[in-house]
Amino acid sequence: MEKKNSAQTTLDKMLEAIALFPLDDQLIISDIVHKRVIEEQRKLLANSVKESLQEYNAGLTKSGSVNDFLNDVEAE
Repeated sequence: MEKKNSAQTTLDKMLEAIALFPLDDQLIISDIVHKRVIEEQRKLLANSVKESLQEYNAGLTKSGSVNDFLNDVEAE
């Protein structure tokens, strides 16, 4: 039998507790979690864009064709 870590056990307990709620409440919880995940993804994307702009403004980027990019990737 596979041993569960504490995070998995906590998640399982939360899911079991949510399953006890009426369906409408479960849908509301699902919607809230979905919106929070989307917001976190937006934050990650915004941070990535900010970092990319800083690298661009610092002259740490270069331009080229797709083939140039692929050649650089292969060379790494």
